Amino acid sequence: MSGWQDFEDSAPDLAAAGRRLFVGSDGIAIAFIATAAPGGLPHLSPVCPIFARRGIYLSASASSPKRRDLSDGGSYVLHAFLGENDEELQIAGHAREVTAPYERTAVHEAIEFGSFGRNDPIFELLVERCLWCWWENAGQPDTRPVKRRWRAGK
Repeated sequence: MSGWQDFEDSAPDLAAAGRRLFVGSDGIAIAFIATAAPGGLPHLSPVCPIFARRGIYLSASASSPKRRDLSDGGSYVLHAFLGENDEELQIAGHAREVTAPYERTAVHEAIEFGSFGRNDPIFELLVERCLWCWWENAGQPDTRPVKRRWRAGK
């Protein structure tokens, strides 16, 4: 598993597409995160990923299902909103809870939105794999998907 910076170093074009699709014109990143409870019940939630230091993070309300899922199992899929030509990007991996005060402070300083609690858990999203795809010749008879994949360590 890789941190965002390792992903960016290994696959700069995919990471650049990720930042472009995750971060809106207002500078705030928005995406959907899918997690699973220990019993397998899936959860899908809108989130505001935070690019800070050399990573990608989430601040999760202490009482939210995503916080419990990330603490208990840690698996996630983060999916960007669709772009032009139905361009989409998702990253997946495991989350690491951030407890070091210096790292928590760096994440808080990078937050561009107001709705978070300073005591809420913070998770770094470690990247295991990425899928980036879009449609070529959209709306024409020879429309076809173009898919690019990346996996940590490969």
